[in-house]
Amino acid sequence: MAASRLPLLILGVALALAAPLARGHGGPSQTPAAGPSGCHGPAGWDAACLRPHYSGSPESWPAPSIDPGLAWREWEAVPPAASPPLSWTAANPGQQELAADVARPAVVALGQMLFFDTRLSRKGQVSCASCHLPQRAFTDGLALAVGEDKLMGRRRSTPLYAAPFAPRLFWDGRAASLKEQVLGPIHDPREMNHDASGVVARLLAADPYPAQFLLAFGAAAAPQPPVDADRLARALAAYVATLRPEPTRFDEFLEGRAKALDDTELIGMHLFRTQARCMNCHSGPMLTDHRFHNIGLSFYGRRNQDLGRYEATRDPADLGKFRTPSLRNVSRAGPWMHNGLFADLKGLLRMYNAGMGREPAPADPPDPYAPRKSEHIRPLELSADEIDALLAFMRVL
Repeated sequence: MAASRLPLLILGVALALAAPLARGHGGPSQTPAAGPSGCHGPAGWDAACLRPHYSGSPESWPAPSIDPGLAWREWEAVPPAASPPLSWTAANPGQQELAADVARPAVVALGQMLFFDTRLSRKGQVSCASCHLPQRAFTDGLALAVGEDKLMGRRRSTPLYAAPFAPRLFWDGRAASLKEQVLGPIHDPREMNHDASGVVARLLAADPYPAQFLLAFGAAAAPQPPVDADRLARALAAYVATLRPEPTRFDEFLEGRAKALDDTELIGMHLFRTQARCMNCHSGPMLTDHRFHNIGLSFYGRRNQDLGRYEATRDPADLGKFRTPSLRNVSRAGPWMHNGLFADLKGLLRMYNAGMGREPAPADPPDPYAPRKSEHIRPLELSADEIDALLAFMRVL
């Protein structure tokens, strides 16, 4: 990281693991005891004592520590793409159409071809996969996205695993549906730098796309070319909706295999659900609440200012808020945060432990545009061993 960014790192990087989300299949929040507290002694946490509390399915585990007023869901398996799409796709505009397209293999196969095709960009330099690499949990390993002609964007490439489950897309939630989201990078001058009509014309002239679009969608109701912007977006959205995280030992543990996590990872999981406060924002099958939170990284009034969701809504309540990312396969998805500020996952956990960065103090008179960090981000008082345990657990997600 450049030296000019080091002060920002020291000031403002520790918030996503301590943010808000609540429990219980969308039910009311709870603030239970911190869990099996009798398993903690002068030497730290006793994994042998914790194991019986986390045997069986997650429904039988001790409830996590959740702040009042937050809704949450217990952890569970990620719904497979082969299950009925209407049971897992987000209830946003176009859900019925997306669900129907996901159930049609020819549409998904077409979307996969398009996702890896550089012809979607104006100069043929980048594809969707340039910023969303399968081996990097569908991110690109860069702090900020880099598009055509090596132009750099303002934010990190968004992880894609949670996309079909999210009510709103992008870090700032500016897209209301997956179909809307997939066209955004094509139009963005710092990404693919193209327009829909140009892409359509190129695909119509490129074998095998006309035949593949006809196979996927059939002939149009009125005489017209088989490729259009709507079908392009539908195919890309259908493919993205089928992406799933690589299964890990965490999934085996959720299925009831008690030995899938070692002692250190089990202690880290318990801390994640209790003292580390991570479940406030990272619950449910995708380990995200799909909401927007200010964790203190807006850098208001400074060179790297990014006011997040506020830039899409202009609602002061959204100042400095960003969408909670999924933590599935998180160890492969660095650098972390919307601006890629953290190159080291342990360093990120230390920042959360410190209570993350500080937002500016109210001015005199008060500044109505000064973002306010979420009240759910607080110092955690984790020991060095506990941070190591939490890190071990996150590496198995």
